[in-house]
Amino acid sequence: MIGLPGLIGLVALAVFGVAQFFLIGTISAGRRPRFRPIPLFTALRGMLGRSIESGRELHVSIGTGSIGGEDMATTLAGLQIVEYLADEAAASGVAPVITTADAATLILAEDTLRRPYIRQGSLENYPPLSARLPALEPTQYAAATMDYLAHGRVLANVMSGVFGAEAGLMARAADKDALPQFGGAADPRALAVLLPTADNLLVGEEMFAAKAYLQARPPHLASLRAQDIARWAIVAGIIALFVIGLLSQAGQP
Repeated sequence: MIGLPGLIGLVALAVFGVAQFFLIGTISAGRRPRFRPIPLFTALRGMLGRSIESGRELHVSIGTGSIGGEDMATTLAGLQIVEYLADEAAASGVAPVITTADAATLILAEDTLRRPYIRQGSLENYPPLSARLPALEPTQYAAATMDYLAHGRVLANVMSGVFGAEAGLMARAADKDALPQFGGAADPRALAVLLPTADNLLVGEEMFAAKAYLQARPPHLASLRAQDIARWAIVAGIIALFVIGLLSQAGQP
């Protein structure tokens, strides 16, 4: 038998599905929802163009998480930024440098970067060393990334994915060279060390909105708005159950 939490979850899922179905239609018809601005996504637009103009590399770290564990969702959220930049890279011929500390995530990052080149029939232009695996252990990965930030021709440092306290080492190296920094994390340890140094910071669930903000396709926008509707439905359901419980207790002798 489904308990009360399970019932609330099923109702929220149903609300989300129905809302997304109708929202895709309305958004495709031109009625796009408005969301609050998130400065990091605004700053990322055109960043690859500035990289081309300056002749310097845009570094994107998607962290130390894997795609097969509890960190999968956060890692995939970091890859959403890579996907957006990959489309720009295929059009311009200059790709960002993507680093990670997980071998499986590296393969996925390479595939994400290559896909736009394949769609355009220009795979021969894909820079093969755009996705890199400096190290497999978080502290060693941070040390290798620090060396790259210190000695490479880097325009800006973007860190969005799974990080722990080692994020502070990379952020310190970028800050030492006065590089613009953009961060995103769900771990409180990473947020604590990124907050003082990052020019813009994604906190928690903001990371998962990357596709809606950067690519702005109807399914992505509909999904983000449907999540808001489902969230309010859950809140309303909890309040309603609380009120019903109070009334039932008040009616007892």
